[in-house]
Amino acid sequence: MTLSAVLHNGINKFTRASGKAGLLLLLALPVAAPMGAQAQDMPKPRVVVEKVVSTEMAPTLTVPGSVISMHDSRLAAETSATVDWVAEVGTQVKQGDPVARLNTRLLTLDLTNREADIKSAEAQITFRQKEVARLATLLKRDNISEARYDEAVSALDVLKQQLEQAKAERDRTKYLLDKSVIRAPVPGWVVERFISVGEYVSAGSEVVRLVDTKETEITAQAPLALVKGLKAGMNITVTNGTERIATPIRAIIPVGDNVSRMVEIRLEIPENLWIIGSAVRVNLPKDLPRTVTAIPRDALIVRAGRNYVFRVNDEGKSENVAVNTGAVEDNLIEVQGNLKAGDRVIIRGGETLRAGQDVEVVSGSDLS
Repeated sequence: MTLSAVLHNGINKFTRASGKAGLLLLLALPVAAPMGAQAQDMPKPRVVVEKVVSTEMAPTLTVPGSVISMHDSRLAAETSATVDWVAEVGTQVKQGDPVARLNTRLLTLDLTNREADIKSAEAQITFRQKEVARLATLLKRDNISEARYDEAVSALDVLKQQLEQAKAERDRTKYLLDKSVIRAPVPGWVVERFISVGEYVSAGSEVVRLVDTKETEITAQAPLALVKGLKAGMNITVTNGTERIATPIRAIIPVGDNVSRMVEIRLEIPENLWIIGSAVRVNLPKDLPRTVTAIPRDALIVRAGRNYVFRVNDEGKSENVAVNTGAVEDNLIEVQGNLKAGDRVIIRGGETLRAGQDVEVVSGSDLS
């Protein structure tokens, strides 16, 4: 019996049982569309895909690292005096800008004294030079002994040495006067003060801590067993939260710690990328590179303790493929599973997909 015959027969029975009112109620009910027609009207999920690749990767060990300044200086006084002024914490300075000033009253008086000593020595030298010239004439005439002449020459030489000493003392006082203004050796920020205005500071005492926030790098500790596989210039993957960069090793400090059996490595970092003190994760290679199957990190789905990806097959349907993960390099992650190079995996739009659904592959710009 056809669907229309069944409906007609049912309507007749319902009409005889409930009369005209029942017929009107039945006619007011909507007629349900077939389930297949509804499914066909649903739009296909739109997804963005990238291809699985075959590439060389090395297994890695993740170690903690920190962003540090290449110039973290504790500036000290080179002379003893009271502090007239010191920069506030949080002051940004350029190279050569003052960060503290010491009282110069005593040094100014000392400089005046040194200048006077120089003039006195110069006057005595002038007198002794004339005396030596006069004695030289008398010596030629045999009017004085040679010892008398030699004594005068020796006294002149002593005065000349005293003059040089006085000039050196004067130059030292000038140097200390100049160093009474403590200046920034590099551009940076005053992040700590160790003394306040009015306090007495001795030569060698720390005054402020200055940190250069532009020239930074990453420091990390690597196990001694990994050092043979590391070299300066090698690119290393570093992560900070969701941010990830590949940056070269600047230096490997070839001295291990007797207790931890670790060595320090320093890595370059782009200027102003991360703030000093940021904790980062450094992925160090544990072995030689090998050929692996890799996917974009965005393709990996981790849910309920299970790793999987959605692959788009040749029929345009999504397939759920379980994988195990391995090494990580830049935006790629090694996977082991039923995947091969050239397979298309979904990197966007797969959040609510189910296996077997028809999908529409679009570009990233079309999905945004």
